[in-house]
Amino acid sequence: MSKLEGNHQTEKGMIKRIFEEAIDSPEHRHNPRFPELPLAGFGFLTHFLWEMLQVPWYSGMAEASHASVVWLCTRATGGDVVILLVSFWLASVTCSNRQWLLRGDRKPAVVLIITALVVTVVLEWLATGPLERWTYADSMPIIPLLDVGLTPVLQWLLLSPMIMWLARRHMLGHIALRPYKPS
Repeated sequence: MSKLEGNHQTEKGMIKRIFEEAIDSPEHRHNPRFPELPLAGFGFLTHFLWEMLQVPWYSGMAEASHASVVWLCTRATGGDVVILLVSFWLASVTCSNRQWLLRGDRKPAVVLIITALVVTVVLEWLATGPLERWTYADSMPIIPLLDVGLTPVLQWLLLSPMIMWLARRHMLGHIALRPYKPS
């Protein structure tokens, strides 16, 4: 066996060990104890960036002071993280396990995305309609049947899978870095 083949076998063995320990071990529910933490952390980072990038599509934001825009985007990001976590918990209820993200299950991931989309569409509709909390700039594309802006919907369609992928990679990395204890 060549050195390259040996390295490949070692890598395959390490990946197998990580998944077995993370998913198949009797104590898998403790790996990690709080999957919400990486979700919230990556959710905050990505949603804050998105909020800042979509500033031009909201009325009055381009003229506002930098500090005021940062504050508004931080508050909006906090709301996005709450939506993300509530959606994660609902997805966890559907599969009766908070570790679904670690296993890469698709059904709860779809539940998370759909829940976040529905909540966002309702909140956007209320905020731009009856509650008059904010208005869209003329440049914001509007989804006709929903009467909400396109960027909030795209936010959840594009960021949710990326956040789940980042959080999963983070949790698997955490497991991989723990000392190996052979049985």
